[in-house]
Amino acid sequence: MNNNCKYAALPLAALSICCVDKASAAGVGKAQKPNLVFVLVDDLGWGALGLNKSMYDYGQLNREFIKLHVKDYTPEQAQQAAEQAMPTLASLCRQGTRFTSAYATANVSSPSRAGLMTSRYQERFGYYINGEQNAGVPLTEKLMPQYLKSEGYTCACIGKYHLAPNPKGDEGGCTPGFNPLDRGFDYYWGFNSHGTQYYDSDMLYRGRERVKASGYLTDELTREALGFIDRAGNQPFVLYLAYNAVHGPLGAPAPGEYLSRFNYASKALNNFYAYVYAVDQGVKKIVDKLSAEGKLDNTMIVFTSDNGAPGGATNVLPKNGPFRGFKGQTWQGGVRIPMFIYAPGLKGGGRCASIVSTMDIFPTFMDYAGVARPKNIDGRSLLPALAGNENYKVRNTLVWMSQNAQNWGMYNIKDQSAAPGGFMVREDNWTLRYDTVESRFYLFDLDSDMGEQTDLADKYPDRVESMKGIFRAWFSQMEKPMVWKPQLWERVQYWKYIN
Repeated sequence: MNNNCKYAALPLAALSICCVDKASAAGVGKAQKPNLVFVLVDDLGWGALGLNKSMYDYGQLNREFIKLHVKDYTPEQAQQAAEQAMPTLASLCRQGTRFTSAYATANVSSPSRAGLMTSRYQERFGYYINGEQNAGVPLTEKLMPQYLKSEGYTCACIGKYHLAPNPKGDEGGCTPGFNPLDRGFDYYWGFNSHGTQYYDSDMLYRGRERVKASGYLTDELTREALGFIDRAGNQPFVLYLAYNAVHGPLGAPAPGEYLSRFNYASKALNNFYAYVYAVDQGVKKIVDKLSAEGKLDNTMIVFTSDNGAPGGATNVLPKNGPFRGFKGQTWQGGVRIPMFIYAPGLKGGGRCASIVSTMDIFPTFMDYAGVARPKNIDGRSLLPALAGNENYKVRNTLVWMSQNAQNWGMYNIKDQSAAPGGFMVREDNWTLRYDTVESRFYLFDLDSDMGEQTDLADKYPDRVESMKGIFRAWFSQMEKPMVWKPQLWERVQYWKYIN
């Protein structure tokens, strides 16, 4: 981080901390610590954030998906619906900073949440695929709220958790010791699974006790968030609000107050963006409450998704925008996500193209709050970028290792338990992919080829070798998968299998 930077108009809670590599809580002694709100949605593609539309054109959308699944709407209508669905979120984004090269740490939900909640590559503790939920985030790993709680924050986990083993016969519950209440959260209301129905969910918990559903789940989660803010009073809080929208099943119509906003010929288009609009209006209620109580000017809000969009017909365009692949796959479309941060007192209105990760969210919270960041994390503070340093480079590289599955793709192939592993490295504008089935490397230049269509591996062999070295060095630091079968992942150790 640049220790010589100077930023004006920062909130008192952020003064004296944005320019140091290790934040100091001494910088916040004269002001109330800021509130921290993290809104996570599920399976929302990069292209669904309407403000990203200026970076590509309709001709770059997935033509094969359009041919297979788009029958009663146009890409233009999908883009219009996406913009209609997010008035509140778009307003916050315009006032904040939009990160156009933001990434989840994994291409599916559970490992992605393990990475963001620990601010570490989840592979460091053997968490690679959804199946690793059967082991859970090891109790030796501290979740970020544990650090913030010790600094005087009250912390809530509301919504989808998906990080703990389930007790036998209880898909929505948490094995004792792994409940969010055991991992730094003071309040928990939600479910511990990949998904649930939107009406009358049968897997909801308040703390350690099962509760009965009482309406449309998105609205229930918003209600619980508002109640938590009420109870927090004047104590600074962390609100982790993990909506299950727009994860399937999406067959049930959204409530009329959301569905009536969309009047396209396509029922699927209307319903999908009604689900998104319900989230937007939930965030509006939270923003309105914070504003009415005089807290909004002291609250940082982050919005992002846990992975890219899947390839099914009910998750409509623009999906992942110009990026190739879907949830569960080792392409950009599986891990590149919409993301913005609203931070009062910082510059706002900007766009950051640096490579950032969901691992960076909690370290940014900590810097903003004047809380010392743990030394063993991989996440980095984004505060310099939020303060208007357009040339700030967060990092040069990111690495992913996961299944490369068709399970969430376009063809209804059920291979979640049998898909082989693969990996991807991003370095500056380059991506390197290794396909273990083909035993082949692919190299792409994102500056000229956002959709990863033109393989340049043969043209730039030296770059391929250097990026292979990045993966090998990274992999040498990671633990073996806790649950994932060795025969499905071990060939990512390509040096043992190919010349």
